Amino acid sequence: MVQLFVSHISEEKDVAILLKDMMEEDFLGMVEFFASSDVGTIELGVQWLEAVERAIAKADAVIVLCSKASVQRPWVQFEIGAAWIKGLPIIPVCHSGMNPTDLATPLKDYEGADLGSGDGLLALYQMIGRRLKLQRTPVPGAAWLARLAELLSLPQDDCVQFEYYMDIVLPAPGRLGGPSLPDNAVVEMGADTKRLFGLISRGSLTWKSVVEAVAPSLDKRWLTELQKSIHLASNDREFVPIQAVFHAGGTKGSFQPQLAKLEVFRRGARRFHVHLVPTVVAPLFDVPGDLGLLVTLLRLGLRFRYEAIENYWKMSRGFKPDKGRLDALGCAIEVIETDARSRGAQNFEPGEVVALFEPGADQDEMRAIQATWETVRATLFQEPPPTAADMDDAIEALATMNLRFMHLGTKRFHEMVNVLWARPARPVRLAA
Repeated sequence: MVQLFVSHISEEKDVAILLKDMMEEDFLGMVEFFASSDVGTIELGVQWLEAVERAIAKADAVIVLCSKASVQRPWVQFEIGAAWIKGLPIIPVCHSGMNPTDLATPLKDYEGADLGSGDGLLALYQMIGRRLKLQRTPVPGAAWLARLAELLSLPQDDCVQFEYYMDIVLPAPGRLGGPSLPDNAVVEMGADTKRLFGLISRGSLTWKSVVEAVAPSLDKRWLTELQKSIHLASNDREFVPIQAVFHAGGTKGSFQPQLAKLEVFRRGARRFHVHLVPTVVAPLFDVPGDLGLLVTLLRLGLRFRYEAIENYWKMSRGFKPDKGRLDALGCAIEVIETDARSRGAQNFEPGEVVALFEPGADQDEMRAIQATWETVRATLFQEPPPTAADMDDAIEALATMNLRFMHLGTKRFHEMVNVLWARPARPVRLAA
């Protein structure tokens, strides 16, 4: 008796069940299958994962149904890993356009069969026959071959993912000791996402591959923020949304990473799903210097009004504790400043900002605004923390400062646009 475990995805259960029925009959009961999607294989009330683990523990070999969809799925990878650890023979069985030569390591290192070829099923029978040490291996009947051909000719249930993404997998215990991913952390991404990074590797990559791919980028702040978020999430702690932007270069666009999902596996490994959301905000270095810096400052001022000042007033009306308001305010300031820097404004030097404005009263006003900001910021983050009254006074000062800056900045923006974008009117050629 040979016990075979069939690893497959749910969309391919019909192929798995057909192979099970076919080989159990042709091998006269000397082959026993376990297919996770075959409900009759699992006793009522038994946990699915526990049944899978027991089946792999008893198996003599593992058959892996390989298609372009299945080889990317985490549970198939998990079952292959379990078989490899146990030292079981692994038999890749390809179908639906996937060939053994298309497989990535480690599956490509094993002898496989192609159900789509004329001799594929016969090769699989012969592998099982050698395992059973049979004098004569049965041959699949014409009826079975016809049913298999019909099944494989049906359109596959395709899964189309309309997003750029990367999945970062940490082995057990799946927790980071600090805000830094190991170079050998497994990274999985679709073909479209690989093109964003200029990568053509098949199969899984490593975090080192991603870091090296973006090394020429002018702004890699998103790498730091993403690792910080994963560190916090891996230790079951809250994290703030990532503000930095990944500029893919050329005409590929800019993308804001979002840590969207965490999967925790039974043995402790963790998978972090990161969306790369297209953003229409251009990097600052694509905009003429002074204008780009001013636009970034105005964007910062707008966000500061609603995410820091207005939000503080809402929390005050909700009687949120002093420490809660202070922590939220500090977090908002950090998020907004990181967002500004991620657009390419790496240095908000006081002298550079003042120089954006016309000499005289406007520059004096800007210096006064900067002095107010430094004083208020020091008050908010001093030790010991400010009292509730001090916090309220600081917010009132920030609101006044924000209004003064937005008035001054928008006036200067209007002046700069009139100068930079002014051009002689072009004659319009009318159609005859």
